[in-house]
Amino acid sequence: MNRVIAVYSEKGGVGKSAMAAGLTAAARKRGLDVVAGDLDPRGTFTAELGISGDEAPAFTMNDLLALDPQGETGLAAEAFAPASDAWPGVQVIAAERALANRETDNVAVGLEFRLRLALKGAIKPGSVGILDLPPRAGGKLVTSALVAATDVIIPATLDEDGRIGAKEALATIKLVKDLGMNPDLRVVGIVPSIVPGGRSTLKDAIGGYLSETYGELYRDDLAIPRHSLRQQTRFACVPITAATGKEARALTDAYDRILTASGVSLQWATS
Repeated sequence: MNRVIAVYSEKGGVGKSAMAAGLTAAARKRGLDVVAGDLDPRGTFTAELGISGDEAPAFTMNDLLALDPQGETGLAAEAFAPASDAWPGVQVIAAERALANRETDNVAVGLEFRLRLALKGAIKPGSVGILDLPPRAGGKLVTSALVAATDVIIPATLDEDGRIGAKEALATIKLVKDLGMNPDLRVVGIVPSIVPGGRSTLKDAIGGYLSETYGELYRDDLAIPRHSLRQQTRFACVPITAATGKEARALTDAYDRILTASGVSLQWATS
């Protein structure tokens, strides 16, 4: 089964969009095509993939969720817009500020299930879907992504925001599963994100708390180190795999390990 990986925390600033872009870069390095869905009206993921301003496509995530598919599948392909030349093989379902309007959409029926239906058949063999979620407690956009996903990753900075974001995200995920909206949704883990080097009393304390509280769900083996190079590639809107050197390799390897943990088959790896 093709994987659809959702990246989610209920706090902003924890490396959520950076994680989504890093996974996209690692998937492309493996030779996988990527469907990158942005459900955050701020459009950070969309912008990093080279789509912004006047380049925004005419058909976006907002338009896709506003449609009533009436039993049709694969409609997501109509919203695909190619990422910039720096991201070959990546199709984007772009976000725009108007996407926030879907949260108060009380007319449409079954909005939370539309993305799942729309992606069915649109993500082809040898491809992976990566969804960037908004940092909010539930709501129709978050629920739409969690219903559509096969796996969810929770990035957590090792501070109070990371701890709270992970705790609340797990509560929302549990609700989606318990209500039968996506009972097979798998939490890959709480992944330490933007982890500073060296020792830190707060970092150690938060990491210890997450490990003690969530056990095997806390995946310090998948931690994403903090490197200034990651901010440079985000600013330039290029994948981390386009950079060279020790930091680039460390970050790429970290994202690649997360792909493997998410069930993305190694048989497609090209390097």
